[in-house]
Amino acid sequence: MLEKINNITLVEYVYNRCNESKKANKVVVITSDEESDDELYELCVNKNIAVFRGELNNVLKRYIDASIFFDVDVICRVCGDSPFVDVKAIDQMFDYYESNANIDYISTTNTLNGFMSEVFSSNLLNKVYNDDLSKEDKEHVTKYIRDNISKLNVKELDLKLKPKELEKFTLTIDYPEDMIVAKIIASNLEDFSFKSEDIINILKDTKEEI
Repeated sequence: MLEKINNITLVEYVYNRCNESKKANKVVVITSDEESDDELYELCVNKNIAVFRGELNNVLKRYIDASIFFDVDVICRVCGDSPFVDVKAIDQMFDYYESNANIDYISTTNTLNGFMSEVFSSNLLNKVYNDDLSKEDKEHVTKYIRDNISKLNVKELDLKLKPKELEKFTLTIDYPEDMIVAKIIASNLEDFSFKSEDIINILKDTKEEI
């Protein structure tokens, strides 16, 4: 999270990108209370980025505790390794949630890895937490939800952001080579208000270089 994409740390990049949302009331970083995340926490504090610390392995409880701390009812989860998350989709999911009182969970589909996000309520997290959860369920916030999707009222938002010629590309930062791709993309962007279609066009233009 402290690795830099064109002179800005990854955590700041994701934070600034999420702040482009017109529907989100708060953008926060949720990290662990382990010593290994002290530097990340201090960076957030120094940059005036709202940050919450919780259990390292029980990330589900960390989300529940953060929702209580920040007093939020509806959550959009964006992974910290996704600097190019589709903000338009975030706002569409928030709109859909507001218009459909019975919806439990909304996710994105038909998209390159790195554009996606998901929306759910803090109430759903609390209900899930009362079930018989595995270690993996607690570590991966929505795993139990996705494994029991047939029991829920769900919506999948088709982003149509997966061109066949780009299927091999990932926009998440998992390995050093992913950061190289991210830096090439970011160098072709002016700010954080880009569209996902802009990213796709950059990939098409630079795929031979990448």
